[in-house]
Amino acid sequence: MPRIIQITSLTFIALFFVGCTATTDQRKYSDITFMHKAPIKLDVARIIYEPRYKASLAPPLVGHDFPTPPVTAMENWIRDRLRATGRSGEVRVTLRDASATEHKLKTESGVKGAFKKDQAWRYDVSVEMTVDAVDPNRRLKGEATARASRKRTVPKNINLNDREAVWFDIMEQTMKTFDRTMEAQIRKNLSAFIRR
Repeated sequence: MPRIIQITSLTFIALFFVGCTATTDQRKYSDITFMHKAPIKLDVARIIYEPRYKASLAPPLVGHDFPTPPVTAMENWIRDRLRATGRSGEVRVTLRDASATEHKLKTESGVKGAFKKDQAWRYDVSVEMTVDAVDPNRRLKGEATARASRKRTVPKNINLNDREAVWFDIMEQTMKTFDRTMEAQIRKNLSAFIRR
């Protein structure tokens, strides 16, 4: 009998460690970029980036833990989508928001709570940017602003791999919306600066 208990205990411990290993193997995510899209050619001499938003490591901010942090995703957008192709004037790109926050939700405790798959955390992603163009020589100026956001809740028993998958997905979806919105705003409000 003690031999059976010992074998059972060893089997349980082995399965426990295998389970831990399976949930801690990190997935690899590609960086969120826009290299697959044609750049927006602007008839200005230079593009100046002004990061007004300062990313923080303090809770409830968690963007620095994302596979592609919001600030990085927005900077990738600037690099991949905007091109200066002119001889005069400038574009100033102002990053106003690139945040991701984590919020603890109310969950049921006790025996009832143990059997319920309550949503225990909510993640909010928000990005905002302004693109100002000015060319004194041609007496032109214009401004385009775009913002995008997403929210997602996750259950209390979510593991790190699944949490990172949620982070990647909401960041990717937020950036797709931002990209569509900002391109439309640039084409509408900065049409005089766009090179065909």
